[in-house]
Amino acid sequence: MNEKLSEAEISMLLDTFMYLDYKEAREGTSLKEILLELENHPDYGGGGIHAGEYTVLKKAVENEGVGELVIHCQSGDMGYDTGTAACTFTTPDESSVYVVYRGTGDGEWPDNGIGMTSAATIQQKRALSYFEQVIETMEIEKEQRVIVTGHSKGGNKAQFIAMETRYQALLDVCYSVDGQGFSEQAIEGWQERYGEAEYESRRGRIYGIHGENDFVSVLGHSVIPQDQIRYVRTPVEKTNFAGCHDIKYMFATLAYDQETQEYITTFQGRKNSDTGKRGELGEYAALLSGGVMELTPERRDGCAAVIMQLMEASGGQKKGINGEKLSLGDLLDFTFQGIPLIARSLFGEKEGRKVLGILTAPEAQPGMRYMDTVLQVHYGRLLSQGHNIINKSNKIYAISENIRENARVLPCYLKNCNYFLIELIRSANRVEELGKKLEKAAQMQEKIAKKYQQWDGIDFFDKIR
Repeated sequence: MNEKLSEAEISMLLDTFMYLDYKEAREGTSLKEILLELENHPDYGGGGIHAGEYTVLKKAVENEGVGELVIHCQSGDMGYDTGTAACTFTTPDESSVYVVYRGTGDGEWPDNGIGMTSAATIQQKRALSYFEQVIETMEIEKEQRVIVTGHSKGGNKAQFIAMETRYQALLDVCYSVDGQGFSEQAIEGWQERYGEAEYESRRGRIYGIHGENDFVSVLGHSVIPQDQIRYVRTPVEKTNFAGCHDIKYMFATLAYDQETQEYITTFQGRKNSDTGKRGELGEYAALLSGGVMELTPERRDGCAAVIMQLMEASGGQKKGINGEKLSLGDLLDFTFQGIPLIARSLFGEKEGRKVLGILTAPEAQPGMRYMDTVLQVHYGRLLSQGHNIINKSNKIYAISENIRENARVLPCYLKNCNYFLIELIRSANRVEELGKKLEKAAQMQEKIAKKYQQWDGIDFFDKIR
């Protein structure tokens, strides 16, 4: 099979390779040779955890343009942490150079959240360092074509490099596959530093390839020109929510077996066709992301931190790769900002109601699996917690009044010490302000509890249909 594949499709295949997590590949080995080494490995050709990605690549390397690509500069061999998972592939004559980044690596989930509110993150800067080290180590010249690519967080890193690298003259194109966007601080910083013409020139080299129902590429503010984004068919079962963001499903077909009444997924070596637009889940994810980005940076940071830390914890990590931990403020932001935002968008917006309808409605096809969506909240407990918070806020008010009373009965010589008296009054005011915040939080919790109580008496799914 010698049909010439596009750079974009080759980039997607190399992004898929990164999920093999195979760090033992020898420098200068071809992709076809690497897959032969893994043919009998239980995790790969043996049908284990990476069998899907392996199958896609095994079929793809039948094309010489893919199979003869040569691996160089694995990031682990160059001293980078496990989060900065990257490597470089070249054509045999080194006329084309692909710098490839894996999606979220060990301990990187909190870094994703930081990217929603910061101009740059530690892991983005490390990815940039790797790219520029590759340029220097391999002595890349202007005659060579340099492509930077990655999936998910890897796509975000690839975009960051396209916007930041000092080797602008050497970088030809960026293919970001399901890569999330950036904070307004990042974008405003680039516009200010480069000016409008240079900013547009840099982002003009970035192309987005997104799954039709991907829920990560919509995060943050996109720098990718809208006419340079493609949506790829990504067939997954409704129970496989994560599959909507899994790159291997861009190479999958889904067929219903009448005999077993099961859906069978088959992985191919060529990407699926484009759809021309987002799917329903993708539209809802974009709506929800827009709501998150409208929060103040402080509130957004807290909500993102909780979600990303939960993702990290699901993989067994208690903190981020750079020591990121959750604070009480983060939890409060998620409780009082994030949860109501999710509920409001899911039940109050047409995109959310459409997704609920799709997830809960049985298909005409017999035996089609579907997801049971259940929202269950103990609103009595929420109300009780709200009352407890009110009690605590009243105690705080009492403390602030006690401070003022003590200030009033101070000896004259201390009252004449204006600095001491002023600090006491300021302390009372700060304590009172904390009491007000607690009271406001309690009122918000009471509203949420009452809303859930209303929902318990309404069949929302009948309403949707």
